[in-house]
Amino acid sequence: MRRFLPSLSALHAFDASVRHLSFTRAAEDMGITQSGISRQIKNLEGFLGLTLFERAGPKLILTAEGARYYEEIERLLDKLEDVSIDAVRGRKAQSMLKIGFPPTLMRRWGAAMLTAFASAHPQTWFEVYPCQHDLDFATSELDLAFLRGTGNWSGARSQLLFHEELMVVGAPRLLPPQGLVNDEALLDFPLIQNSSRPSLWLHWLRGAGVHYKSRIYGPRLPNFDIIVECAINGMGLAVVPELHVRDELASGTLKPALNRLQTSGEGFYLCFPQARMSSANVRVFRDWFATEFVRRRQFLPPAHPLGQR
Repeated sequence: MRRFLPSLSALHAFDASVRHLSFTRAAEDMGITQSGISRQIKNLEGFLGLTLFERAGPKLILTAEGARYYEEIERLLDKLEDVSIDAVRGRKAQSMLKIGFPPTLMRRWGAAMLTAFASAHPQTWFEVYPCQHDLDFATSELDLAFLRGTGNWSGARSQLLFHEELMVVGAPRLLPPQGLVNDEALLDFPLIQNSSRPSLWLHWLRGAGVHYKSRIYGPRLPNFDIIVECAINGMGLAVVPELHVRDELASGTLKPALNRLQTSGEGFYLCFPQARMSSANVRVFRDWFATEFVRRRQFLPPAHPLGQR
């Protein structure tokens, strides 16, 4: 019996039209004419006996029936795409090692480490997934993750790699040649805030014994990547993990405002979900990492030449 299935071209056109809510933009996405998209949608609506879109001039409005249909179609198209990609590359995505990395940590530290792993084990394919440091391993499909915290993640074993050390940095043109004369001088500058870690300046100032009587003044930015770029441009001083500004310190685009490193009370950890500890790919990575990181001390950030901690 012949299957009751619409054409794949019609479904592709429907998917693009829903994502853009515009036949014109959907046509640009698919590389066909606007009339071609419109015709495919008309054919699909005729096949299903449903109205998928309401037209309000150039604007498309997805109907309730269209929304319900797309909710199922999107999932099936995603699965079809995954299966097709697996066929091209000759293995299933499920066979790949899934590694979680917060984006900034990946860029600032992880890229060199994973490049070395790929070179040492070219047959162990892996995929990197962006994740947050408060990752929930109970709902995650990751095989391992590099995270910042105190070492306590439910359902996972964690291995401390190195402690997080904070420093205050600024653009060279913003600071005196020899840095600030004392900790209290920080309060004469705008202090860039990290909205994802709002307590960092409080932690730093209290640890340094600086008594502040008014609010901590400065713009709020969402993450360290943006904070570092704005500090380079002279927006103000920033308290950042020393690990995240090694290149900028080496190039001279940022300089320490104070000759001080201060631990945050957190560290960077390699975490393994307990349910995946016996996976063959996980064992390959664990053995390699134990040799390169733990024994040979490769990829361990060297101490920065600041005197006081």
